[in-house]
Amino acid sequence: MPYTIKHIKHPIVKWINLPSSKSISNRILIIQSLCANKINIRNLSKSNDTKYLKKALCFKTNIIDARDGGTTLRFLMAYLCSLEGDWKLFGSKDLMSRPIDSLVVALRKLGANIERGGGLWIIKGKKIDGGRLEIIASESSQFVSALLLVAPSFKNGLQLTLKGKIVSSSYIDMTMELMREFGVRVSMNGKTISVAPGKYQAKNISIETDWSAASYFYELVALKPGSRILLKGLVDHSLQGDRVVAELYEAFGVKSLFKKNGVLIESENPSDNAIKNMKNNSLIFDIKDCPDLFPALVVTVAAKGCKALFKNTCHLNSKESERAKVYTKLLQQLKCKVIETANTFSINRKGIQRDFKDLKIKTFNDHRIAMSFAPLSVFFSSITFDFEKVVEKSFPGFWKEFEKKNN
Repeated sequence: MPYTIKHIKHPIVKWINLPSSKSISNRILIIQSLCANKINIRNLSKSNDTKYLKKALCFKTNIIDARDGGTTLRFLMAYLCSLEGDWKLFGSKDLMSRPIDSLVVALRKLGANIERGGGLWIIKGKKIDGGRLEIIASESSQFVSALLLVAPSFKNGLQLTLKGKIVSSSYIDMTMELMREFGVRVSMNGKTISVAPGKYQAKNISIETDWSAASYFYELVALKPGSRILLKGLVDHSLQGDRVVAELYEAFGVKSLFKKNGVLIESENPSDNAIKNMKNNSLIFDIKDCPDLFPALVVTVAAKGCKALFKNTCHLNSKESERAKVYTKLLQQLKCKVIETANTFSINRKGIQRDFKDLKIKTFNDHRIAMSFAPLSVFFSSITFDFEKVVEKSFPGFWKEFEKKNN
């Protein structure tokens, strides 16, 4: 069903409950499955991606549906290849068309028995010896994380060399740090990651609040000066690379104050000189290690009429949607001047046209499109999104929190 949000008239003063990190949650679920003893997990993500992975790991059937979860499919593929048994793994049509060949090739080099047939991945799981391996790291960090998470179960561990430009390296760092927390020896020397054979050790863990989800409220505060929002549960020293959103939004006049119960973000009405400087200076964002911040950042730039260059955008088109292409289309529909190349995305100062009374947005089954365009409700009388539940992939309570009344 479609979902409509109304115009936001006044500055926002409220607190927000953010979801827990699905990136951390999904890694912990794989670690738990490989751990001999039960891990006490608090604050596990309620996102669809995490729900589907948790259900799959119950192994009530050998036919597993990953739905539209990228980490769900990729993490399970590596895990099932190393787990004795006959397995059939598949996902949605869109997910099955997303890149995965580099991971499949790497698993086969390790001796895995995996074939594609009838819209399924057919896997004959077995013990894997491990050893030395190379993998292309320029497509998705999830391929690397999928191999690392199961590597302790390999007889000889794993020495994984990353080839090409490494994208989303912060997610690889997250994977390694979580592995260390649960007792596995893992180190990185240059572009080679070494994982010693061993077993994960059980311990209690509370999943961090999600910094990616925070970006849409940073965007909202940037677009509505005078606003103050407390984002509950966020921590300064985080495993998540998207923690950098706090620094990136300083360019738009958003300040972050860390408190015991979260981070308070606020913006003031900018001076004429500040507005002039923002419009005259070209902003540069390198999103190689934080691609999930692109949606909020690019809509913020477009809404403020800034000039900006986004670098290292090539892997955006292998997300839930062909993300760079879709944002080009949507922003151009709003009369914003956008130039997309193979590895860059730029906006040349002409911002979105704000004379639309009501706005309709097609989400292309991409949760981040819905969440990043929602803050434009400060400019339009209403915004209607074509699919209400699209946000449940990562932030089931988004609409409730976004439309929560001021304190």
